Amino acid sequence: MIIHRFLAGQLARGWFIVFLVLTALFGLLALVDEIDNLSERYRLAHALHYVLLTTPQRVLELSPVIAALGTILAFATLTRNSELVVIRGAGFSLRQLLQICAVPTLAMMLALGFAGEFLVADMHQRAETERMVRRSGNLDLLDGQGLWSKSGNRFFNVRNLRAGHIPEQISLYEFGPDNELLRAIDARGAELVGEREWKLIDVQFKEWQDGRVSTRNLPSLELGPFWSAAELPALGQSLAAMSPRALYAYANHLEQSGADDGQVRMAFWQKAMLPFSFAAMVLLSVVIGVGFGTTRSAAFGWRVLSGAVIGVGFYLLTQIFHTGGQLLGLGQSVVVLIPICLVLLAAVVVARITRGPR
Repeated sequence: MIIHRFLAGQLARGWFIVFLVLTALFGLLALVDEIDNLSERYRLAHALHYVLLTTPQRVLELSPVIAALGTILAFATLTRNSELVVIRGAGFSLRQLLQICAVPTLAMMLALGFAGEFLVADMHQRAETERMVRRSGNLDLLDGQGLWSKSGNRFFNVRNLRAGHIPEQISLYEFGPDNELLRAIDARGAELVGEREWKLIDVQFKEWQDGRVSTRNLPSLELGPFWSAAELPALGQSLAAMSPRALYAYANHLEQSGADDGQVRMAFWQKAMLPFSFAAMVLLSVVIGVGFGTTRSAAFGWRVLSGAVIGVGFYLLTQIFHTGGQLLGLGQSVVVLIPICLVLLAAVVVARITRGPR
């Protein structure tokens, strides 16, 4: 139907305009910050590449703001051109307009979920890794070969960091004075048990002596010194560079290890519920736009601006609530879900205040 396509196009246009503005703004701010870190190894081209790969993640986290501003912008445009009055006069109720807007909103929710899981997290991780290598000159991180560390005649290799922080597929090679291989250790995984001590798990221990090879399988083996707990995450992923699925796996790992998993679980719930936050902000903004959009008043522009401020301000308050909820000891899922429920409640209240034809 023509009205359906027209409204969907107006919403997509509003979202896209706000997306471009925020991308340019946050990209510029990130570039200014990176310029302060330029050096002989880390040049302007490297900084530009880093900003290009990490800005999508920053903007993705602001998708509820994009939803609020973009939707308000779309309905403000419809009102300015008297198109919303015509649509309402044709008999379209608020409920019908919400149903029409639900289709592009659902499409955006799916796009946000896909981007968060498969696109922006990987881009952010690759950018952080490249920046770390270039700024520090640390060439221990080799593409496709994992992490390498050398101590005397010992070479230590971690081929995989599951969820960005959990070491897996570990190998250690020790050579003699004449460069002959003395022992080789392969382990399925590892846990950090000290400052730089590692507890290897599911170990295969091979040792060469007098031309013979002896093999032992051990459930665990403590060795070191290797990377410390503070250094290992720097070689893996930050929480911002992890997908929801990786965050969930890492939180479970921390829980099984007896470590504090609260921050990681909060990051997981925030990312997992981001598409639903987007939808809730669209709902509130549509109700505001439709409710005030047909009001014949010279102050309509200020009302729309107030609606945009309410949408953005409410999103910022939810970020404060996330921190406050943790301090109060609330569950991470509850802390994230309550602001979404409050947005939905606010939409119901505004709809009743501005109730028109159904």
